[in-house]
Amino acid sequence: MEQPRAKRLLQYITAFTATLSLGTAGTHIGWTSPMLPMLQSSNSSAPLLITSDEASWITSFLLLGNVPGCILAAFIVDWCGRKTTLLIANIPQFMGYILIIIAWNPYILYAARLISGIGQGMVYVTCPMYIGEIADKEIRGCLGSLIKLMVTFGELYAHAIGPFVSYKMLGYYNLILPVLFFFLFTSMPESPYFLLMVRRNDDAMKNLKRLKGGISKDQLEMEMDQIKKTVDNDLSNRGHLSDIFKTRGNRRAIFISCGLQFVLQCSGISAIESYTQEILEKGDAFLPASVSVILMSVLQLIAGIGATLLVDKLGRRSLLMSTTFLGGSALTIAGAFCFLKFKLGINTTGYGWLLHTSVIFYELIIALGLNPLPYMMLGELFPTSIKGVAVSIANILASFLAFFVSKMYQVIADYYGVYTSFGWFAASCFLGLIFIAFYVPETKGKSLLEIQEELNCKKKNKTSEKKNIELQISTIA
Repeated sequence: MEQPRAKRLLQYITAFTATLSLGTAGTHIGWTSPMLPMLQSSNSSAPLLITSDEASWITSFLLLGNVPGCILAAFIVDWCGRKTTLLIANIPQFMGYILIIIAWNPYILYAARLISGIGQGMVYVTCPMYIGEIADKEIRGCLGSLIKLMVTFGELYAHAIGPFVSYKMLGYYNLILPVLFFFLFTSMPESPYFLLMVRRNDDAMKNLKRLKGGISKDQLEMEMDQIKKTVDNDLSNRGHLSDIFKTRGNRRAIFISCGLQFVLQCSGISAIESYTQEILEKGDAFLPASVSVILMSVLQLIAGIGATLLVDKLGRRSLLMSTTFLGGSALTIAGAFCFLKFKLGINTTGYGWLLHTSVIFYELIIALGLNPLPYMMLGELFPTSIKGVAVSIANILASFLAFFVSKMYQVIADYYGVYTSFGWFAASCFLGLIFIAFYVPETKGKSLLEIQEELNCKKKNKTSEKKNIELQISTIA
C-alpha cells in the first residue's frame, strides 16, 4: 500500500541530510575551476604559484584518493553501520580544506586533495546503500537522484563563491558544508537493515516506525517481518568477492554498473568539471568564463532537480539513452569549434558562444540522466549480501577512470589539441548509447526483489525456475 507523501517526510529529510556529505564532495570537485586559473596566474594573491602539470596533478589526486576511500568503506560499512561510516567520511573531507587553507607548496595541495578524495570515495559507496535501505520503492528513484544533485549543488557553491573571494576565504566558506552535515545528520536514524544485521531488533523497529511516518501496527510488523527474512537470508549467505561472479544476476549487475561508469567517465565529466573555466576561456564569448561557469552550475542544479522528478516517471533507461545521445552531440559541437579555431586557424570571433553553449548544454543534459543514474542504480542492482563489495568495485573503477581521464585530458590537449580530447569524449557517448540499448534494464517501479528476479531470470524461464532463483538470491525485499 502506497503511503501519503506526508508520512514519508522523514525519509525525504534523512536523504537530504545524508547527501549533504556529497555536497561537500561537490565543493572539492568545483574548487579547481575558479582556483586553478588563480594559482597559475602570477598576478593573483594566491599563496603559491603552480605550473600546468602541477595543476593536472592537483585535479587528479582527488580522484585517485577515491580508490582507498571506496576500499575502506567496503570494510567498515557493515561493521560500523551506514550512518557512522558517513560521519567518519566527513573527517577527511573536512581536513582536506584545512590543508588547502594552510598550503604553502603544491605538495601540501596534493596531500589535501588525496585526503579529501578518501572521504569522497567513502561517501560514494555508503550513501547509495543508505538511501536504498531507508527509502520506499515508490520514491527510491527520486531520493537516489539526490546523490548527484547534491554533488552539483556543491559544485555550484564553489563556482559561485570562488571568483569573488580570495584563495583562503573560499576554503573557509567550503568548510561550512561539512560542519552543517555533521550537526544535522547526527540526529538521523540508522538503516533498519543494518540494525537487524547486528541484532538490534528494538532499535530497528523504532527507526522503521520513524521512517514510515506512523503507519499502522499491522503494516509495521509486516514490513519488519519482510526485512527480517531478508536480513536472516543475507546473514546465512554472507557475500564475498567471489559471489559477484557466482550467479547470472550478479554478473549482469556488475557488468551493467561498470559499463555505465565507463560511459560516464569516458564522456569526460571529471575533466570538464575540473577545467570548466579554463575551457570556456578558449571561446572568447561575450560572457566572462567565470560567469558562464556560474550560469552552467545553476542550470545543472535545476536539471538535477528535474532528474529527481523525471526518473520515477520516465524511467532510468529512457533518460540514460536520451541524455547520452544529446551529451555526445554537444561534445561534437565543442570539438568541432576547437578544431576550426586551433587546428585550421579559422577566425571564430563572434562565435565563441558556440563553445560556451555546447559545454553548458553537455553538463546540463547529463545532469538529467547520465550523471546521476549510474550512481543511483548502484543501490538497486545488487543483493544486500554483496552490495558493499559490489558498490565499492564499481566506485573504484569509476575513480581510476576519472583519474585517468582527468590527467590525460591535459596531456592530450597539450600535445594533440583540446579538440582531440572532445572527440574522444563524444565517441565514448555514442558507443555508450549502444551499450545502454542492449544491456541496461529498466528498474522503474520495481522492488529490489523484482529487479533481482529480472537480472537472474530470462523472461521465458518457467515459473518454477523463478521460484528456485528467488530462494537463492539475497536482496532487500
